[in-house]
Amino acid sequence: MNYRTILLASAAVMFAGSAMAADLTNPFYLPGKGQVTSDTRIEYNRDKTTGGNWDGLRAAEEITYGVNDNLAVFGAISNEFDSEGMYNNDHNFGYELGASYNIKSDKILAQVSASYSTLNPKDFYGKHNAKLFNDGNDRWEKYLSGELKLGYDMGDGLTPYAAYGLDGKIDAADRGLEQYALLGIHKYAGNWAVDGAVRYDFETDGKNTNEWWLQAEADYYVKENIALGVYGDYFLAGTGSDDIDYDYTAGIRAKVQF
Repeated sequence: MNYRTILLASAAVMFAGSAMAADLTNPFYLPGKGQVTSDTRIEYNRDKTTGGNWDGLRAAEEITYGVNDNLAVFGAISNEFDSEGMYNNDHNFGYELGASYNIKSDKILAQVSASYSTLNPKDFYGKHNAKLFNDGNDRWEKYLSGELKLGYDMGDGLTPYAAYGLDGKIDAADRGLEQYALLGIHKYAGNWAVDGAVRYDFETDGKNTNEWWLQAEADYYVKENIALGVYGDYFLAGTGSDDIDYDYTAGIRAKVQF
């Protein structure tokens, strides 16, 4: 093989590598070994029920670090702003630590995630009102969450997937579990990506209640390592939810890989 052939082959490999940029918004995306990803979100929630209206504003930042090409750890901090005058102030923080692991067999994708989250009711309601507004509890609330995702890489950037998740308090006498199941499809086309899903939320604490939601996201890649997007979900129907006229969330996000 002569020098010119070597140069042409090297250029072809470099071009192929640059054309196959990572899809940061794919539901199975994890940063590679030693890489860091930042996911910044600001979202607005509004619901209307027979008891009145509720408006909420929330900001969150999540940092994910790739331990290896299949395992990543993450930490997140969020803040609920006092948009309705219910909280003590505008410093109402929640914290989360967790890990995700990817498994791939040919075109079949799987991801297992687990996390621990906590918040202090005194931040939200003040030292003297925490018990009054939080079911008589003023201790730090602690939760464990888990999620399993399965998907199939159909090629051409198309990935249908399903997910199941659960979340529950670990320091309460009544340990009811909040759960969800989801069916979605993701499409990546180089400089843009879209995602849509139907989500079924349910719990089995005493009696079964459920809610159906439609959720969607659209992202644009301003650079191959920076995606800017909009997302949201909308309440469709559910048992025990006759008093809900409407409920939706709309947000913006910026996801960056370092």
